Amino acid sequence: MPDARRTKVKGKQGIYFREVGGCRRYEITYLDSDGRRRWQTVPGLDNLDEAEHAVVEIKSKLNKGERVAPSRQSFAELSEEWKAQLSVAERTREHYERDLRLHVLPRFGRRRAQDVTVDDVARLIAELEQSGLAGWTIRGVLTCLSSLYAWAVRRGKVATNPVRGLERGERPAAEGREKRVLSREEIGKLVAAATPTYRPVLATAVFSGLRLMELLGLRWADVEFERGELHVRSQLSRKGTLVPLKTRSCKRDVVLMPELAAMLKRHRLASRHSRPEDFVFCGAAGRPLHFRNVQRRGMDEAVARARLEAGKRDPTMHDLRHCFASLLIGQGLDVVFVSRQLGHANPATTLRVYASEFDKTRHADAVRAVLSEQFGNLLETATRNQQQDPTSKTVVVASVRN
Repeated sequence: MPDARRTKVKGKQGIYFREVGGCRRYEITYLDSDGRRRWQTVPGLDNLDEAEHAVVEIKSKLNKGERVAPSRQSFAELSEEWKAQLSVAERTREHYERDLRLHVLPRFGRRRAQDVTVDDVARLIAELEQSGLAGWTIRGVLTCLSSLYAWAVRRGKVATNPVRGLERGERPAAEGREKRVLSREEIGKLVAAATPTYRPVLATAVFSGLRLMELLGLRWADVEFERGELHVRSQLSRKGTLVPLKTRSCKRDVVLMPELAAMLKRHRLASRHSRPEDFVFCGAAGRPLHFRNVQRRGMDEAVARARLEAGKRDPTMHDLRHCFASLLIGQGLDVVFVSRQLGHANPATTLRVYASEFDKTRHADAVRAVLSEQFGNLLETATRNQQQDPTSKTVVVASVRN
């Protein structure tokens, strides 16, 4: 069946449409920086606003002298050029490269980057969901893809960012995993079950809330025993080198509990690497502990030996950060202080992540008191009446059980 006829939209320069199943699919046309006539399909159906926005954006770039000439590069070629200029944290780069290698390049690598459409991205999402990937993982893939196309659009290599055209229902749902907060008894079991090599780092994680790579980047100069503080000034990269913290808010001074300070002092005395510039948590050669070893040999093995509460998932190193946050919140400390201790960008982030903990601490005791005052006598009266009724079978059962 031949394509529907292209029809000009009245009063809208450079905008056309085709009838598709009773709806309109819009296209725009313009002369690029090389004087060539270009046609571009606007994502979605009945999307006139997006078509007008695309025309305005392209005209604005041309008026500013920016180059607008869609490239014939393949997606693989464009992605290599994008990665070469990418200026992000090391961990973010690793995520981007992994997402491209595993999920995007196998599908789009040989195609022209300009030809990847919103429908292609929607199919990618559906395939990743069918493969069993979690919503947050798929969102990470989309973030990478959108960043690449946003960069390409700004440089006139492609006309539009196909990720932008996704409808809300097409984006993957991403439910956060429930936080695993250890009880006081579980914390004791975990620390006791850890080996001497990893016990100091696990204890520091629980009672400082530092992220794993912040922990491994600590040097003895960062531990101020007299003032009782840990100075978070840098972090360890995945390659084992010190790198700057991810954001300015990550730079902070964390309270050092006296008992934890005593443990760290003993740890320093037992170590051959105790100079100010040495790493606090290091191996025999003075190199910082490897992050995977801390999780697998330190945390996972301690969890297995500790035999924590049945029916709950095994905690990870990051869960120990949640433990510290919950300990602070449970003491009634305000959100601003908790936020600074955790190195969050602002208190709103802390409230969003730990809203339930704050609510529980703030309101639970008050609610119990109000309910008891207003309705407790009803239960007491009902219980007395039941005990006084000799025909009540429930009383007999209750008496036997008691």
